[in-house]
Amino acid sequence: MLLWMCCALIGLWMTLRDIPGRYDARRPLPELIALIPLLWIPTTVVLIVAVSTSAWPQSIVAAALLCAQLLWHSAMYVKLPKALLRIYDLPDHLESPGIATVPPQSSSTAVPDDGAGIEEQRPTLKLMTLNCRFGRADAQSIVQLVRNEGIDVLALQEVTPHLLHSLESCGIRAELPFTVTGEAQADDNGGSNALMLRSKPSASSGSAIDIPAAATPTATLTIGGRQLRFASTHPKSPGRGGLFWHRGIESLGALDSAAGLPKMETVILGDLNSSLYHPVFRTLLRTSAFVDASYQLHSGYHRTFPSSWRYVPPLIEIDHVLITPGLRPVSLSTSAIPGSDHRAVIASIRLL
Repeated sequence: MLLWMCCALIGLWMTLRDIPGRYDARRPLPELIALIPLLWIPTTVVLIVAVSTSAWPQSIVAAALLCAQLLWHSAMYVKLPKALLRIYDLPDHLESPGIATVPPQSSSTAVPDDGAGIEEQRPTLKLMTLNCRFGRADAQSIVQLVRNEGIDVLALQEVTPHLLHSLESCGIRAELPFTVTGEAQADDNGGSNALMLRSKPSASSGSAIDIPAAATPTATLTIGGRQLRFASTHPKSPGRGGLFWHRGIESLGALDSAAGLPKMETVILGDLNSSLYHPVFRTLLRTSAFVDASYQLHSGYHRTFPSSWRYVPPLIEIDHVLITPGLRPVSLSTSAIPGSDHRAVIASIRLL
């Protein structure tokens, strides 16, 4: 009976992944859904116990539950057929055409393209995003990582004036001399958002979209004759209100299609407090042009939270780099930063 109860609990927990998006704002559903990728652990335990006690009906059910979970995980490692993606409610527009932008021209910030169509010759950028945990992230470690990785665009969340001062004292301006910070407002959650850039932006905004969270700053760079918009954003965590969390993620689609924002390739970087297991996040990817770089690479999960637990690795992937289809991720990695409870995400992206 205990094994049946465990199977039923795990099965019900798994169904939360596919509830209608309008319901996932009700706590504690966001938190429970975030833990679904870890259900393989108790499921495996139930399967081992069931087999060892010759409880064959429970063994079959536990094995079926485990197989379903492994199929979900497989989408992060291999490119699945579109029919399966639709069944799993996963994005299937990975090969969509890019957004029409200014025709490629010569640019001092771009890698020359001789017209041969060789991808390696197309402009490539190094990006990094980090939640700074109320401004407590170690500034020297951030600057050192930026220098070592050759970061072109740094997106920070939960930034404080003290952290910005510390970053300047540690020499961040020698690497990234241009800064755009989010406008201070009552909805700031843990601090403001900021962008730091190696090249001077042709346009910027301290609050590009209406979001129930810290303001989302944006900056536009001209790369290879094309304009790219970058945004640093941080929807509220469910703990600050499930409805605010839900609306914050929904609001990110406006960075692709909001009135008043020019149509161009866009990159969203930040702690999005959500994963592909959250219906609202999948709805964002399904109804906008954005693609999750980690998902598109099919190189596995890039878990970022929590990174401050001793002897325990990060468990879930909630920090993301979202790109529009005219861009392609080349690589993605994470790195620990002392003082933060998130790992930094480092991404290389290439213009198509």
